[in-house]
Amino acid sequence: MGFSGLTSSDRIASALAKQLDDDYHWFRSVAPGGIEPIDAIVVGPGGTWTLTMAGERGRFTRRNGHWYRWNRSTESWVPWDATPITAARLAGRRLSLYLDRAGLPAEVEPILVPPAEMDVIVEAREAFGLTVQRDLRRVATLVSAEDRLSQSQVDRIVALLDPRQPLSRLAQATPRG
Repeated sequence: MGFSGLTSSDRIASALAKQLDDDYHWFRSVAPGGIEPIDAIVVGPGGTWTLTMAGERGRFTRRNGHWYRWNRSTESWVPWDATPITAARLAGRRLSLYLDRAGLPAEVEPILVPPAEMDVIVEAREAFGLTVQRDLRRVATLVSAEDRLSQSQVDRIVALLDPRQPLSRLAQATPRG
């Protein structure tokens, strides 16, 4: 896995590097096209993924389209402003729009990597456009589960996210990759 601007303390990149090969590219704190910075982006044959490292301490659930936080003092679920969830979903959406405007495959899968103190409980029927996964081996498995992008598509997305990439690696651009 190729790392741009990686420090040795980046545990997520290190964990993913053990599971993914050099066909995958990691970008940290990227703000392509002047959009709000995204914590991390992984691009490879398995697709384009945004990773948001955020969260709060506590237990959270989604019911009937609304988010709730467990209140220990009242022992009940209370409404919660799901800021980390919203941030992760929006990171994926912003990158998707950016790729679409560039004429590249725009399917982006957002992942929230919550801290250990955050427990998100969501039933399967409560789809909300985001994967919440703390286990980095499972994140690597999701990212590499199936090939979605060709090498030329990966190269063009990487070049768009990191303009320092050599242009000679890029294939002739065609609509949608």
